[in-house]
Amino acid sequence: MAEHILELRNVTKTFGDFVAVDSVDFALQAGEIHAILGENGAGKSTLMNLIYGLYQPSAGRIYVTDREGWRRRLRAKSPRDAIAIGIGMVHQHFMLVENLTVAENIALSLGQSRPVTASDASENGTYKKWLRKFRFKREDAIRITEELSEQFGLAVDPSALVRTLSVGLKQRVEILKALAVDARILILDEPTAVLSPQEVEGFFTILRKLQADSRAIIFISHKMKEVLSISDRITVLRRGKKVYLGPTGELTARELAREMIGEDIEEVERSSDGNSEHKSSDSVLYLSNLTVLGSRNEVAVSDVSLETYRGEIVGIAGVDGNGQRELAEAIMGLRHRESGTISILGTDPKGTKAVRQRGVGYISEDRQTTGVIASFSVTENLLLNVTHLENTARWNVLNQKRKRNTAEQLIADYDIRPPIGGIPAAALSGGNQQKIVLAREISLHPDLLIAVNPTRGLDVNAARYVHENLLVQRAGKKSVLLISTELDEVLLLSDRLFVMSRGKLIEATAQRNDIETLGLLMTGEGL
Repeated sequence: MAEHILELRNVTKTFGDFVAVDSVDFALQAGEIHAILGENGAGKSTLMNLIYGLYQPSAGRIYVTDREGWRRRLRAKSPRDAIAIGIGMVHQHFMLVENLTVAENIALSLGQSRPVTASDASENGTYKKWLRKFRFKREDAIRITEELSEQFGLAVDPSALVRTLSVGLKQRVEILKALAVDARILILDEPTAVLSPQEVEGFFTILRKLQADSRAIIFISHKMKEVLSISDRITVLRRGKKVYLGPTGELTARELAREMIGEDIEEVERSSDGNSEHKSSDSVLYLSNLTVLGSRNEVAVSDVSLETYRGEIVGIAGVDGNGQRELAEAIMGLRHRESGTISILGTDPKGTKAVRQRGVGYISEDRQTTGVIASFSVTENLLLNVTHLENTARWNVLNQKRKRNTAEQLIADYDIRPPIGGIPAAALSGGNQQKIVLAREISLHPDLLIAVNPTRGLDVNAARYVHENLLVQRAGKKSVLLISTELDEVLLLSDRLFVMSRGKLIEATAQRNDIETLGLLMTGEGL
């Protein structure tokens, strides 16, 4: 039997009366990739945070085999303790310092680990002696970041400020941070959320190399195909409890989904004749020769023209960081356009308020910075929309009963967990924070809905619910612009398909059945 490098025994974590993790047993073997599945709020991230020292168990024990091969009880009081014993984590919620550069963020992670010589990098992939006293030269940090990027195939600009990066590029920085500290146990929380098919394959190649080097990997993902492709064993959590453990392949994707949800779910299907049945000739969004600059005055959106109509979903696929965020922000009035035309329902609204008043809903790519206000309650976040506020107010004063009833209905409709309107949004998992945004924006049935990665971090049941709602928008003669790094999502829902690469928009509806060609277009190789 393989060595257990990590073992959890009857681990429980409570927050007040809420039981987030309920008497879970878990064992991780050296050299295995162990996937953890579960709905949003099932306890996956909480369990990982217990291992990583961000939380301490309310009950139970955690054992780990240290770098010297000794089995010991893990009493990590902070991530620094976990890193010192060889545990690295890529968080679903990024742990980056926004006002530092990429290289400086990686230097911070290296500063918490054991020193060796920089020349050892080619042998064991670590760079630590130069940070022994936490003093480093900027050029050293940049060089090491470049070496890591090249070694692991995760390109990112070492000198870029983290706050200027897209969500996908921030995720790459998190992955590089975890790989830089030479972790023996690597926890990956939704690591492929914004990678193209080719990038996912390249990333899996890296994971298999780490696995061959006897590293142990915990892989958390909602993407069933990826889990079945990369993992050796699968554990399923449901409402804080472990409900399944078995070798990969023992259950099908549908059977695993049933274990996660507790019942069968039907897949969403877009009617094949939907474009002719629902689409009208009424233009909703019209873009002509649109050019938008990025955060560092580079051309992020280059001469883009596009028109959407009522009753259709227009999908834009692409690897994150190719201008999608800048395109959405320009349409919403959040970013200045360098040139070109933006027309919504025949007018050119100036500023975000005017855009909203034209009946535009917006699901931004980053729920933590632009989707929710973490310190506000769930109820307050659900009503952070002028239409919701108007509907719950009388004589410009909020009606508390109507406010509470509206929030309770949205919480129930979108299965937000825990279903408590008074707690701060910061207390919810990432997936449940995303549900707040979705509930607030979709429930108003806007004439134009701009949805950027709307199912990022959502489980299969929640993602299905989102897809159903997007199709309801389409059936109701609304227009949906779906911008997603999830190629499967765009293929499933879109009537017309585009790919965005290097700031340019390429129509690819005719290639929707050619995954290889689409992947090449997404990475810019097919241009």
